[in-house]
Amino acid sequence: MAWYYILLIVLACILVLVGLLFLFFITNGDGKMIEKMYDMLSKYHDNKDNDDKI
Repeated sequence: MAWYYILLIVLACILVLVGLLFLFFITNGDGKMIEKMYDMLSKYHDNKDNDDKI
């Protein structure tokens, strides 16, 4: 009977993960995250000292 509870827990975890990924997709979370990372990297590279020696 222990295998039944283990299977139930695994299925519940998979269902929760799929639900969270669906919510992330529906709310355009991936685009918002990419936009924030792009802005952060842009600020970092704009403030970085350039060494023009070639």
